[in-house]
Amino acid sequence: MALNNQYLILDSKLRRIGTLTVDGATRFSNDSIKMQLADADTTSTSYDDDVNVGTQDNFNGTINLNAQSKKFDHQGSLDVLQGQPDSDKVVAGNNLAYYDSLSGHWYVMRIYSVEENNTAAVKHVTTANFTNLCLYTLAHHYPVAITASTSSIKTAFNQCFNATGWELDYQTNNVMTPAITIDGKTKASTLVQTLIQTYNVEIDPYVEIDSQGNITKKVCVITDQLNHDVVYNEAVFGKNMTSVKRTTVSNPITKLVPYGANGNTIDGVNDGKPYIVDDEANRAYNPDWQAGLYYEGVITANSIENPAGLKVWAEEMLKLYNHPRTYYEVNVTPKFNPPLGATIRFKDELIKPALDASGRVIQRTISFANPYGNTVGFGEYVTVPVATPAWMQGYQSAINDALEKAKEDASSIKPVALTPDGNNFTSANQTKRLILQAWEGNTNISAYIDSKGFIWHRYNTDGSIDTNFNQTGYLVNAAFNDVGTLHGTIETSYIQDDPEIKLQTSDIHSLGSFNPDDSALGVTEATQYMCPLSNGQYITSRAINQKTTGDTMFVLHDANFKPISKMVVSHGGHGSSFSVEEVDNTIYIWSATKPNLNVNEYAVSRIPYIPNVTLSNDDARITRFCNVDRYIRVSVDFKHGYVLCGYVNGKHDVLKLDDVKQGNYDVLYSFDVSNYGFDMNQQTYQSQGIDFPYVFFHSGDYNMKDPRMVYAVNVVHGGQEFASNYLLDMNLGLTDDVIEPEGCDIIYSQTNQPELLVTFNCDSIERVFVIPIEERLPMTAKGGE
Repeated sequence: MALNNQYLILDSKLRRIGTLTVDGATRFSNDSIKMQLADADTTSTSYDDDVNVGTQDNFNGTINLNAQSKKFDHQGSLDVLQGQPDSDKVVAGNNLAYYDSLSGHWYVMRIYSVEENNTAAVKHVTTANFTNLCLYTLAHHYPVAITASTSSIKTAFNQCFNATGWELDYQTNNVMTPAITIDGKTKASTLVQTLIQTYNVEIDPYVEIDSQGNITKKVCVITDQLNHDVVYNEAVFGKNMTSVKRTTVSNPITKLVPYGANGNTIDGVNDGKPYIVDDEANRAYNPDWQAGLYYEGVITANSIENPAGLKVWAEEMLKLYNHPRTYYEVNVTPKFNPPLGATIRFKDELIKPALDASGRVIQRTISFANPYGNTVGFGEYVTVPVATPAWMQGYQSAINDALEKAKEDASSIKPVALTPDGNNFTSANQTKRLILQAWEGNTNISAYIDSKGFIWHRYNTDGSIDTNFNQTGYLVNAAFNDVGTLHGTIETSYIQDDPEIKLQTSDIHSLGSFNPDDSALGVTEATQYMCPLSNGQYITSRAINQKTTGDTMFVLHDANFKPISKMVVSHGGHGSSFSVEEVDNTIYIWSATKPNLNVNEYAVSRIPYIPNVTLSNDDARITRFCNVDRYIRVSVDFKHGYVLCGYVNGKHDVLKLDDVKQGNYDVLYSFDVSNYGFDMNQQTYQSQGIDFPYVFFHSGDYNMKDPRMVYAVNVVHGGQEFASNYLLDMNLGLTDDVIEPEGCDIIYSQTNQPELLVTFNCDSIERVFVIPIEERLPMTAKGGE
């Protein structure tokens, strides 16, 4: 197959499904791929060309400037004009493969997001953003926890890559045995960056592809120095170097104060001084050195407890900061393209002062569509913190950061008391709800605190605490004489690592699959929602006639999902959420209906299931309880007695079932999905369910262009329980090209365990799963409470 100037399109299972070329049937443009071995410090544009820069520039990379600065990254993007034969295959979840002639390797890049734009010629263009498949895989893998132990490089990397499908190729003589700890909660993508730094090695993850474009092996090379034996030709400005940018960061540190674990210092092993200095560097860069002044800095190593070890580490770190650092970014001609890791000498006699330097290529950017845009980066490595790649941050919740801050500094948690019922009492027997939330900064972490950690104190009229009052929990009902005297506090020793509930993804089981169409019944369209019946049968909903009357079809299925009968409710809406009530062998569907076609109102309604009939919008057999001025999705929690009403703008209301039956739309709790990382402009809301106090909702369009996410929120204290990706955070075993979340109902098992009943539209096949919901065990009360 032709190798250059093309990308193979692979589906989510790495099967070849198309091709992108610069001049073929499906063309691409504006592609750019960046690979790097380390970060270069360009955070400052402070230049000082008279200091440490000139004809003797020599950044040859032989000094171990900082193993901790090493960071592997491999990202890219390209544009594809829509309407071409294979352009519709450039979607999030698919992959692109390209051949790098310099390394002789194929690389697979996972498309993690796409953007659609219009050009001036009113042409639709898809921009695909992608990352190395290995990084993507590691970002969704959590290595099994191990306690601190001295580990060889093979032991550590094997543990990191275990069960990822990537084969490790060790090309290293590394004999280090540092102490490695894996907590079981750190993504492998973060861990691998730590291991790269710890063992001072570099990686190269590539794939092997056969002549048909099929992936035969996924390999990650681990080596001391990539392409260490490659010395490339000299680059000269005006010849094969079209431009050069030299960045010097001139903020040297000559006096360093190191802190270790628990704030330990080195004064006990350093003649009573908690700092170290570099007098030679100070004389070179500090004009006030004769006055005894230094350029001071502070650095912390939370993992180092031994003071002697802390001092040795600080001495190494001072070498990184005791001089200005220079980084070079060079634009080169298409034929001058050194591989990553190669050593090169480059000259520019026109720049002042003149440039004559050498260094390793630590960053490289290539483009097939525009090879004149190729760049290479040389220079000194600097310390960078290990962090989640930027492309994954959109899936990460601020909760993790907030919990870490709360654990480190208990004073950062702020209790927030809410009085949703007000504090005006009409009688001495009346009570009012008081809700206590726990906030760290702008993040509600209430779901991660045991109920015993929400502590209420009652104050006497003289200001003293009433020692006879002892109440905990995020929700209390206060009598008229309590409001104003009750104060809530958060006991941080009750912070938990897990939320109140989470999906038990290790125990997902499939209930089966079925074709939603049934010609005998005249049943078509994909199912929107599913509810089980007590006899093992099911009711599903379908949106029909949406461009005209907007009707809802409800279908009764047997235990094997075969359709038995159907009922149509005129103007019933999309049917994306409903609930089923069984009374005296009669099935009632709780959903929304439109009582008056001339008024933009919908009613929370109870509809008897009558086989093979069509109920008009004003049918007398429908019981309508209360009206709202817009379309609503209705879900009912009969077990606890609550009704959930969701609106298309993301707002959700929770009401008491008894109040609704009385015709009252009295909102007890309310929340908006946009407060939980749900982007209404980018995500397609699908359906919802309620198991009070928890509300569940999920998203994902048929076109696979937005994430398949499922969320849970505690509607009382407002804390988020989880936000999980169906395709990334769990293994459903699906191989379909289309996986569209549909139904999202909460059921209970025979052992009374709550479960999430989820249905997916997989390109005309409906697939049904049950995911157990794991409830966090309550903590034992602390002593003295």
